Amino acid sequence: MATTDTTAAAATSNSALNEIMPQGESQVPEAHPVEFPQVSRSRANAAMPLERFAEVSIEISVEIGRVTMPIGELLKLGEGAVVELNRAVSEPVDVMAQGVRIASGEVVVVDDRFAVRITEIVNADDKR
Repeated sequence: MATTDTTAAAATSNSALNEIMPQGESQVPEAHPVEFPQVSRSRANAAMPLERFAEVSIEISVEIGRVTMPIGELLKLGEGAVVELNRAVSEPVDVMAQGVRIASGEVVVVDDRFAVRITEIVNADDKR
């Protein structure tokens, strides 16, 4: 009895499809590119002021330099090894927010901790 019900349901489904799309005709919907309205920069800033994000925490890091070395050399490093970086002592360090450079500064010591004195803020328009 269940087989008969399934067959009847399939026949009803097929007849409904034939009414929508007659056999022999393949109707393909026409595709159009999506159009988005232009948003001006001032309108976007007015709609979402930065103060909304004042309590959001992000990771800030300071990059003092980088080096590229073969894995073989890396494996030879041990306690007391010195790795020379690509930045001179007199050069400013990069201040990064979530991996994006946002400022430059100089390393200073405050009490018994390292700190960075900001000397330059990266202009967001220069990044683009």
